[in-house]
Amino acid sequence: MKNSKVLYLLLAFVMCLSLAACGGGGEEITTPAWFEGMVSDSQNKVDINAYGGTWTGDSGSMVVELSESGDEVRFALYDAAGEITASGFIQTEPQYSADYFYNEHDGIAHRCSVPGDILEVDGFGEFTKVSGDNQGDDVGDGDYSALAGEWYQDGEQDALSIIEIKADGSWSLLELMDGDTERTAVDWGKLQTAEGEGAYSAVSDNFEDVAYDMTVIDGTTFYWGGENDNYQKLS
Repeated sequence: MKNSKVLYLLLAFVMCLSLAACGGGGEEITTPAWFEGMVSDSQNKVDINAYGGTWTGDSGSMVVELSESGDEVRFALYDAAGEITASGFIQTEPQYSADYFYNEHDGIAHRCSVPGDILEVDGFGEFTKVSGDNQGDDVGDGDYSALAGEWYQDGEQDALSIIEIKADGSWSLLELMDGDTERTAVDWGKLQTAEGEGAYSAVSDNFEDVAYDMTVIDGTTFYWGGENDNYQKLS
């Protein structure tokens, strides 16, 4: 009888150890593809060297750059018409040890990563970098499809000056000369990224050491040159 009690005590002790082992491991945290309501935190912003620049993919063209305050890494996704379809900030979520694009349009954070030269964003697909985050830093042939089209000074159909931009970033400045019925190309060149939100440098191939400042305001408006001439894309 005494031996039986000892055996029961040993069995009970083993069962307690087994239960402790099962309950003490904790639940494994899975990394979600998306979640709602990520809060901006400057301490968690991602590395701009990994994400910064212009990217192109099936969902459109994406520009990633530091905010003016430097507290956030911001992104804007443009469709073929130059309209912004998604925008927000990118940061690491410590709880999941993963990076996320937080789209302020719908309040959803999408998991993202940069394996090599490819940017992967859940729900938006893959993007290839076409320009770097530093001034004049171009990658490959470039893709400026978000800016492609004809831009008219002051948004007027009969403007004396228009700027034509192609998807590869090449541009032409055309002006209507006295007595002419058709505009003539007076300068042309290639776009490069510049420091600042929506900033580009239009480097001339026609004139040596000439470049025009260009600041994109939205999908239909940009400012050009030292006098900030207004150019608009007509619908």
